Amino acid sequence: MLHEQELEVRQGIWIDREWLRDAGLGGRLHVLIQPGEIRILPGAGAAEQSGTTLGWDIFRTLGDEATPGQLPDAAVDHDRYLYGKHP
Repeated sequence: MLHEQELEVRQGIWIDREWLRDAGLGGRLHVLIQPGEIRILPGAGAAEQSGTTLGWDIFRTLGDEATPGQLPDAAVDHDRYLYGKHP
């Protein structure tokens, strides 16, 4: 999808996050400046960063629908409860 807009430079140019997302660019950017052109490209590690961010978002949702446990001090004695090992 092509977005085109003419902007008047005042103190700088603001690029909307939505535009960056529509362009498939992540949170890290590489800016290339040449005479008559400024090019914005995905930064090094952008694909890994977005995958990492997505992974953490999924991880954080894992306990959203969990039922409360019945074990006392499960966080303290997790080895014993999970693996049958005693500290």
